[in-house]
Amino acid sequence: MTDNMSAKEILNDFKENYTKVRKLLDEDSKNDPENEPYLSKYRAKIILSNMSESLKKLIGSNAVMDGNRLDAMLGSVLLNIGIIDMETEELTSSEKILMEAVDLLVLNASKPEIVVTLINVYNNLGILWSNRDEPKKAKTFLVQAKDLYENFKCTLQMPLPIEHIINYTGENVVEDFMFLEKAYTLTMYYLAQVFGALKENLKSAIYCHITLRRQLQYIDYEPIDWALNSATLSQFFAEQNGFYQSRHHLAAASTILERYEEKLTAIESDEEAHLAKLETFKHRSADVARCWAKYCILLMTASKARLLSDAERMTDAITDMSNLTLDDNENICGGDIKNLIFPDLDVSKYENKIGDKFLLTYQDAREVFLSCQSWLNKAKEYYKLDTLASDYIELVQDSSQSYSYLAFFEEDDERRAKMQKRRIDMLEDLIKEINPLYYLHYCRQIWFELGEVYSDILNIKLDKLNKTKEKPTPHMLKKINMLCEKSIENYDHFLNSVKDKNGRMPVKLDYDLIRPVISAYAFIGRNSMKRIGLDKNIQLSYVQKSYDSYQAVVDICKNSEDAAAMMHEEYSLCDEMAKILPIKIKKMQSEVAG
Repeated sequence: MTDNMSAKEILNDFKENYTKVRKLLDEDSKNDPENEPYLSKYRAKIILSNMSESLKKLIGSNAVMDGNRLDAMLGSVLLNIGIIDMETEELTSSEKILMEAVDLLVLNASKPEIVVTLINVYNNLGILWSNRDEPKKAKTFLVQAKDLYENFKCTLQMPLPIEHIINYTGENVVEDFMFLEKAYTLTMYYLAQVFGALKENLKSAIYCHITLRRQLQYIDYEPIDWALNSATLSQFFAEQNGFYQSRHHLAAASTILERYEEKLTAIESDEEAHLAKLETFKHRSADVARCWAKYCILLMTASKARLLSDAERMTDAITDMSNLTLDDNENICGGDIKNLIFPDLDVSKYENKIGDKFLLTYQDAREVFLSCQSWLNKAKEYYKLDTLASDYIELVQDSSQSYSYLAFFEEDDERRAKMQKRRIDMLEDLIKEINPLYYLHYCRQIWFELGEVYSDILNIKLDKLNKTKEKPTPHMLKKINMLCEKSIENYDHFLNSVKDKNGRMPVKLDYDLIRPVISAYAFIGRNSMKRIGLDKNIQLSYVQKSYDSYQAVVDICKNSEDAAAMMHEEYSLCDEMAKILPIKIKKMQSEVAG
């Protein structure tokens, strides 16, 4: 470019070079050789650097072109150089060039030619500082992008992005408008990440929602990704007791997947690309089904916790997050957390299948339980034990948990015991099929859970026995002893998996193992004492096993401050029993000897 070029020549020259740059970055870079992964990017940067020098000369002269347009052209060149530097891990250079772009553009920030480029510059400075693990600094630039967009919208002007300037063939209002809206959607997306990094999780979730809502509004999304993101976000809302929002986001995910499936199945093709899309759809549909099952489990969990806490205040019945407060400096949702929905999407088909209020009765729980089982079965159509074992194991564990919560709402002892027995059947079938060598983590969880379930059934049977005040039948005694032994056996399996080859517990337990190990020993201690032995020698062996288990807890807590602090209550009870039981054992030994 030279000083005496006409405006048309300047634009044509810019367009030619900019087109080359875009081809290098958007197409050629995907095929760069492994030993030169940035080849095309470096080539694009050389062209951009030359463009930058030429434009700076033109800006410094009495150019025949509108100054804002020249600034916009130079700004977009600097932006692209800054992005290339960031992608090639030259962060200092990237920061310098992006800040140069800010200095160039900020004075005319709200001009139609400038606004989109400057928002993109701020967005990339947000990414840059996020990459440096400086989320606070990233936030300042992203908030500037947000404010710029909102201020520009108030001017009622139409943006003129760089693509419009170099391809000017008349009015293309919709396309120009979309460049602005896409840039702002990215601002929302990056703010969601930044607030996540700042541990402001509610704000992060709200920005995620706004991103998803805008993608729907401007039909700018990939269905599978959108559905997964919406379903994932639903999990966060459910954990905040926002079951209204959680259900809505899951229903939206399923609605989008259903629409996508209709399009996919309408195409009859055996081409590899189409078959790959079908496979991805099945995989991700199973993932969304798992999120629905998690919603059901979280609703049952929260309902149980609420009933156990004897909560009677009205605020405890809120399931739409309207009781939460938001420090909303950026005015992201008008202070209305409840209104996080997708107004343009009809999701009633899926919302009507399940409630979003806390459960109070067995009937309430049963409806949620049946929905949970249905979604888990759908997920199991994709996740099989022989191909995707870890996922399949987790689905069976979720199924077991849903039975556990249903049993909580059941008042009839016999029916409750049958639900727990159902858990035993599914977990024992599962543990037979998995190899502890490869799936030790899951085996430990299952052994521990089986110990708990047998213990729960044992307590139901003992309660029934105590209520009747009749002399137990031999069958009843046998049943109680069997439940004690199966509970102890599974806890022992768990504990043995933690011990070394010589059968000794490690001197220092991994932090995550402290609670389950101590709980397992305490359960064994209690359940050993519940066994009924008609023979005095056998009864003595039960009490000895109980003492050994309580003493094991005392030894662990004496050797570990973490264990003593974490399990203070159990430690105190076990310590007391470990002091009492030797007296009982001595007495029993003398009775046996006599």
